[in-house]
Amino acid sequence: MLRFRAGLALDGKLVAERASAAATGALDAIGRGIETLGWRTTQAALRAFEWRRVALVASEPFVLPAEFRAALVRILAYLGAIGALSLIAAEFFKQPELIAQSDAPQRPAWIEVDKPWPAFELSIPGFGEDETRYAIRRHAEGGGRRDTLSFGELGRTQRFINFEIYRAGREIGDFGRPSDDVRELAAEQGRVSGLRSAMPIPSKFGPFQTYEFAIGPFNGYNCIGFVRSFETPRVQISGLSCNMNLLVDRSVISCALDRLTLMSAGSDPDIARLFAQAELKRSFCGMRDHLLYATPKRPGSETALSVEPKPRLRGRIAR
Repeated sequence: MLRFRAGLALDGKLVAERASAAATGALDAIGRGIETLGWRTTQAALRAFEWRRVALVASEPFVLPAEFRAALVRILAYLGAIGALSLIAAEFFKQPELIAQSDAPQRPAWIEVDKPWPAFELSIPGFGEDETRYAIRRHAEGGGRRDTLSFGELGRTQRFINFEIYRAGREIGDFGRPSDDVRELAAEQGRVSGLRSAMPIPSKFGPFQTYEFAIGPFNGYNCIGFVRSFETPRVQISGLSCNMNLLVDRSVISCALDRLTLMSAGSDPDIARLFAQAELKRSFCGMRDHLLYATPKRPGSETALSVEPKPRLRGRIAR
């Protein structure tokens, strides 16, 4: 009887060990399946688990056996590992995209030309060569061209004058409103405030629309912006004239526009025709206006009569 009972005990212990090993192996297989299939498969497996059988086998109420607790720990470990690997993979695949974006910046619409060859010429009294700057910008896609002549510098000189000749390409259909174009040109120099329309300015190209405004910190510069657009050719001439704490002389702008000349048209005969026709209307800074200026006298006209000898009489009366 004792041997029989001992055999039963040994058999029961062996069965328990085999059952525990089988349960552990089964849970390991479940864990590997959870790791392979992902979170959705895990949810389905947990729903399908027979929790009622677990509760019946438990040695104490509401307490799971050690084997099942170890299995749950493994499941949670597998889930945590899967989540960590997912985060690492997301960061790994997102980083090259950010690097590619930073390495490939957008190309600017307007590209400044290095060592530009001037196509226009303008001289304004009071500015030296070191205060004069010529720049050319081309549109990367449309082919438009902006020639800029600047005299002085805002914040450093008392006067600042800027001219821009814009030969439009495919980048725009029509020129915008004159006020918007002047505001955009002035915004490149600083903050614009108080833009208002003013009287037009005459020139050899025709009347220019003008706008008065202030620019710079504390409205330090009083400015006049001027603009005129042409349909044939598609050219826009615009600019700024600013004085620090002083009013802008409008006649200086008109005279500067008369002095603006074309040096090289290149392969653009339309711009050459525009400047040639404008040159016929040039007033030479108002010298052709008979209402404002007297007709200049010929050199030596005042002394010509006093120097020239009187005519001699002929005949017997002449002695």
